[in-house]
Amino acid sequence: MTRSAARPTRRTRLLGTGAALLLGISALAGCSAHPGQAAIVNYTNTDGVSSTVTISEQEVQDATEDLGEYAAVSGDEGLDAVFVLNALMALPAVEQLGEDYGITVTDADALDALQQIAPDVDYSPAAVDVFRYYLLATQINTLEDQDAVSARFQELQNGLSLDISPRYQGGGAWLLQDDTQLRLG
Repeated sequence: MTRSAARPTRRTRLLGTGAALLLGISALAGCSAHPGQAAIVNYTNTDGVSSTVTISEQEVQDATEDLGEYAAVSGDEGLDAVFVLNALMALPAVEQLGEDYGITVTDADALDALQQIAPDVDYSPAAVDVFRYYLLATQINTLEDQDAVSARFQELQNGLSLDISPRYQGGGAWLLQDDTQLRLG
């Protein structure tokens, strides 16, 4: 069977160009099964209750901007979107670890600490959660038996089920543990 090569019509070329443009725009918007979501974290708490935390891209962006203003005043670096998302994803495990060792940090504690450095920022709830994670991690890192703490954290981290947007994957920013010490912040 022989087919002749037909030249595409102007309309066909325009439709093809439009489709390619649309595909390019949707690729830029992020390819995820959950549009607008940076991550979904599933875990089971100590009471055996399964919970899901959904972290939106907007929450990550807001917290990154808020903490960027804090970082500019305090001189802290590394508070980028990947750090923010990693902190928000690890928060359930870090909260449980803190509870295991009698360490609690409330939202009010975190907000107070943030406002002592940069009082003019209207911090988003996600920024407060990230700073609560940071304060918990700081206290956890001062505990005596870091081998036991690290093992317990690894156990809790393994209990998290993460569905992360491809936009935030890469760069190896999820460095929470090394050979000798738990590094949470």
